[in-house]
Amino acid sequence: MPESRTPFKDFVERRITRAFETGRILPLIITSVVVLVIASGVLMWIVDRKDFPTIGVALWWAAQTVTTVGYGDVTPVQPAGRVVATGLMIVGFASLSLLTGVIASLLVNRRTSAQARSTVDRVEERLVEIERLLRSREAS
Repeated sequence: MPESRTPFKDFVERRITRAFETGRILPLIITSVVVLVIASGVLMWIVDRKDFPTIGVALWWAAQTVTTVGYGDVTPVQPAGRVVATGLMIVGFASLSLLTGVIASLLVNRRTSAQARSTVDRVEERLVEIERLLRSREAS
């Protein structure tokens, strides 16, 4: 069965592709994590009102869970809440790993770019010198 296309899906795919192409993936990851925290907090508040009586408590729990801090002051006890918590923990680990990898990649890319510019500058200087020598030979 062919995959259905929607304007929203096309928009998201274009944004992600552009973020990777331009190297501006960091804001996209941070925005995704913030949306994940809000969505998980709201979902937890909906499915486990006993342990998360207010949206604020649920958002606090989601923020500390996705960042792997986990103070333990608020924990889900209901099975549905534990399912939400498990999903958030898995995605939180993956997000932090992705964020760390992107930052490392950006730092390596920045250093590599500086070295490449230096090499190109040296090659350009040598070519200018070779051209000067060739012109002086032709003139004599």
